[in-house]
Amino acid sequence: MKVPIPKYFLIRSVLESRMERTFAVGDRLPSEAELGKEFEVSRITVQQALTLMERDGLVRRERGRGTFYLGPRVRRQDVEPNQLLQSLIRSQPSGSARVISTRVMQASPLVAARLNLEKDAPVVSVERVGMIGDEPILYIYAYLPVDVGQKLLEDESLMTRFTLGELVNDLCGVVIGSVVQTIAATLADTTYAKHLGVEIGSPVLEGERTYCDENGRPVVFSDAFYRADRHRFVVNVESQPAGAGSKSSSKKRQTWRVA
Repeated sequence: MKVPIPKYFLIRSVLESRMERTFAVGDRLPSEAELGKEFEVSRITVQQALTLMERDGLVRRERGRGTFYLGPRVRRQDVEPNQLLQSLIRSQPSGSARVISTRVMQASPLVAARLNLEKDAPVVSVERVGMIGDEPILYIYAYLPVDVGQKLLEDESLMTRFTLGELVNDLCGVVIGSVVQTIAATLADTTYAKHLGVEIGSPVLEGERTYCDENGRPVVFSDAFYRADRHRFVVNVESQPAGAGSKSSSKKRQTWRVA
């Protein structure tokens, strides 16, 4: 059963996008009455949306004066998709990864298929949350064949500072040869909402990724869920000069934009 997205959350998302595009720092938002009329909701619903925005540091509310825009919460930064967690850990002053669990478990049919393993084969499971300060940005779980991921269980603290790609390469001695990634829009269920600090049914971006070694063997399967209000997926297409008599080609560079 789908859970409807609360109106105050939608209003908050619309206002954040609008302010980012058209507001300068210090600009005053329309009054609660004006916003209620625009969105056709009660004043209480508008107040809930403004409370969320104030909590996230987007606005300042002053009694008798109104609500004022404070600017984006975090300076935008473009990073490669497979470096997002690394960027949060190393580039953001308060970035970190919080490990929820590490264990050996039986592979589900999906995990077994992605890693090309037998049904119910043992795999190493790693569950983490990427943070900026105290704010969760992404929730990610990953699975590795036991012979690849066993060393990850020996020192859990490493997973608070390094990406799985780095650990698989440096700690496990496996060279990543290729990565296949798919991205889709979905809604947060109970688990994702809990770890991302959002309402159940909130929009999230899902990034499913399979890492293969130089011989084409799948060595990591991961599924990550990104807060849609804090991420943008950008594809830059650049023209490449071609030889005489041939058509020009192009290459794509994909980045996450963290808001």
